[in-house]
Amino acid sequence: MLYKVSVFLHLVFVAFWLGGMLFTAAVLVPATRKRLKEHRGMLFTELGTRFSRISWVLFPLLFVTGITALLGKGFTLDALISSQFWSSGYGTTLMSKLVIFGLVLIISGVHDFWLGPKASELMEQYPESSRTQRFRKASSWAGRLNLFAGLTILYYAVTLVRV
Repeated sequence: MLYKVSVFLHLVFVAFWLGGMLFTAAVLVPATRKRLKEHRGMLFTELGTRFSRISWVLFPLLFVTGITALLGKGFTLDALISSQFWSSGYGTTLMSKLVIFGLVLIISGVHDFWLGPKASELMEQYPESSRTQRFRKASSWAGRLNLFAGLTILYYAVTLVRV
C-alpha cells in the first residue's frame, strides 16, 4: 500500500510540475507575444511567482514520495546506502535521475529567485531595453533547460520501472 500511495502522489506532483512548465512554454509565452504583450511583465510576475511557490513545495514532496516509493517497493535503508545498490543497473539509473533533479533545483533557484523576477521587473519598467532582453532571454533559456531536465527525469523514471 505504501508503494502505491507514494507512486500515485509522486506522479501527481510530477504531472503538476511538468504540466505547469509545458503550459508556460506552449500557451503562456506564445499568448504574451502579441495580444497580451502590454501585460507580459505583470503576467509573468504573477503567474511565475505562484508557480514558483508551488514548485518549491513540490520539490521536497517529490523527494519524500520518491524515498517512500523505494521503501514501499521493498528496498531497505541499508540497501539504499550500500555501494552495491548504487553500482547496480537500478542504482545507476536512479543516481542519474537524482543528479538531474539536483540540477533542476539549482536551475530553479537561479531562475525563480534571480533571473525571472529581474526579467519581470525590467519588462514592466523598461520593456524595450537591451538589458531587459538579456534577462528575458536568460530566464527563458533557464526555463527551457529546466523543462528538458524534467523530461529527462521522466525518461529515467520510466526506465526505472523497466529495470
